[in-house]
Amino acid sequence: KKSGKWPAVHIDIFPGMGLGLRATTAIAAGRFVGPYYGRAKSMPKRCSRKGHHYLVGMDNGVILDAAREGSLMRYVNTSCAPNVQLVQKAIDGRDELFYVSTQNISAGEDITTSYGDRTWIGVCRCGKSGCLGSISDHSK
Repeated sequence: KKSGKWPAVHIDIFPGMGLGLRATTAIAAGRFVGPYYGRAKSMPKRCSRKGHHYLVGMDNGVILDAAREGSLMRYVNTSCAPNVQLVQKAIDGRDELFYVSTQNISAGEDITTSYGDRTWIGVCRCGKSGCLGSISDHSK
């Protein structure tokens, strides 16, 4: 449901990648795209759930687990040529994560990011030239 606060996006199926987000309207560079919400947890030594795709770390050592509780933004796929980035901001004394567009995004384009060290475990399947194939694996 569009609140007018964030650009309109919807969940779509991307072959070889699974669920992801697609822009339904054009999004200008530098625009907040949406918040990444999840249950706050301490950083574990090992990931207890293999193949978990919704754990994102914050700069303060807390991870957000959006597997059961999360915003639509948990469906942003990883890419070696991303068009949004995660930005951590303090709001009302609480650290929060938001996606911000790093370039103009056309209506119909998929919303992607490079999670780097923020993600818990994952594989990149973006298919872009020079794709790294994997992203941080903190499970070891």
